[in-house]
Amino acid sequence: MIKRQPLRFLVFCGLAVLYALPVQAAGLEGDDTFIRRVMADWQVPGLAVIAIKDGRVVLQKGYGVRAVGGTQPVTPKTLFALGSITKTVTVAGLMVLAEQGKLDWDAPLSRLLPGFRLNDPETTRTVTPRHLVSHQTGLPRHDVLWYVEAFSRAEMVRRLRYLKATAQSATVFQYNNLMVMTAGVLAGHIAGTSWEDFTRRTLLEPLGMRAAHLSLDAFRQTPDRAEPYILTQAGRVALGLRNTDAIAPASGLYANADDLSLFLNLLLAKGGKVLSAPRVAAMLQPQIKAPGGDGGAELGPRQYGMGLFVTTYRGHRLAYHPGFIDGYGARLSMLPDRDIGVLVLTNLSGLNRAPTVVSRYLLDRLLGLEPVPWNDRLLAAYRQNPVSNNAPLKTGAPAHPLSAYEGAYGHPGYGTIQIVGKGNGLAGRIHKIDFELLPMGGDRWRVAETAWPLRQGLVMTFEVDKGRLLTPLADGPSYPYKVGAVAFQRVDQL
Repeated sequence: MIKRQPLRFLVFCGLAVLYALPVQAAGLEGDDTFIRRVMADWQVPGLAVIAIKDGRVVLQKGYGVRAVGGTQPVTPKTLFALGSITKTVTVAGLMVLAEQGKLDWDAPLSRLLPGFRLNDPETTRTVTPRHLVSHQTGLPRHDVLWYVEAFSRAEMVRRLRYLKATAQSATVFQYNNLMVMTAGVLAGHIAGTSWEDFTRRTLLEPLGMRAAHLSLDAFRQTPDRAEPYILTQAGRVALGLRNTDAIAPASGLYANADDLSLFLNLLLAKGGKVLSAPRVAAMLQPQIKAPGGDGGAELGPRQYGMGLFVTTYRGHRLAYHPGFIDGYGARLSMLPDRDIGVLVLTNLSGLNRAPTVVSRYLLDRLLGLEPVPWNDRLLAAYRQNPVSNNAPLKTGAPAHPLSAYEGAYGHPGYGTIQIVGKGNGLAGRIHKIDFELLPMGGDRWRVAETAWPLRQGLVMTFEVDKGRLLTPLADGPSYPYKVGAVAFQRVDQL
């Protein structure tokens, strides 16, 4: 059961660790109080921050604790999961290959990566590496494929051909972890090794990022790491570690503020010994409009480059990327024309807006502008949302005996869903995830509370005469492009 935590707690007192840097010289004096208040408002246990201006690290500091109820402080050496900020690193590695003349961003991917195939032949023919890393392949998220932790990276690439697209390539922005994972597979294929080995040799080691890891096991064995939590409308709750190894090129980097200051400086310096200025500039070049975002009047229209969102902030060009994975929330932000960069790491995912608030606050301070009240704005939105939907569940008698629904239902992409009778309802399993189904009347059943992607309220419809189970498993509530019902066929009728 999720237990509500107080919005303000005092565990942070005395636990901020200053990494001896000239904070006053950067005009950031007095910011500790603001950052601690933001952490308390969003129930953030631990936070690490990096701020860079004119090539100098002007703030590199840890706040709070690694684990709720503990006393070990977060420092600039504490490791966090980076989530989707990993995409920026993967694209930087691919830029190295392009600089070496080993990668043509606009060549058909089907010629570069053996076995690559999408559901639509025309899209398969036209998709390029550029499309992979700018989220314009035509394929929507289909995150269930990796979230069930059932398939290897190679197997997920093979199963892409069974996933429904919703557009032709280069037409709309559809954020897609699977496509950036495929870009990582391409990098390893070109280099004749794995994405992990390639990234380590090409970026991490040359930059001196010695504490960074690219696997969950290595992160788990690190003593100085932050523990994961999630913030929901019902409060904060501890989480287990999510295994992102299979999807790692899109979301599998673990690092600390010390190491990430080196990567951030590489991008702000517009190149260096690892990557040239034109290649860094290419990452920031807009490729496609990216509707959405969480800005106000201070932010301009949002686009996506190659591994980075691109917009304007208070009249200045802004490149950024959020990084959220179960229990961790981060944000990388750069004002490249002002040589300003900020990176915020936290051990809280879900509705946590602290990375956004702290990042924008520090950008304001480094620009010498009066800070926008982002915390007040975003807190107001968070507090106005209802804690839960208390509307009664629609119920009704099933159209058939429970035995008529039982069986194994398969999909060539997603795998198998097992359905069995349980009391007056049904129980199911997809790979390692168990769930219960409540009758809604007829052949419609509703998923009871469980873990993503079998979210509460997901409806499954049985077509008993056709031996099919239909469910919009691929569609998250906030996804702008919907796949619709995915059909699972009874295995004994395939």
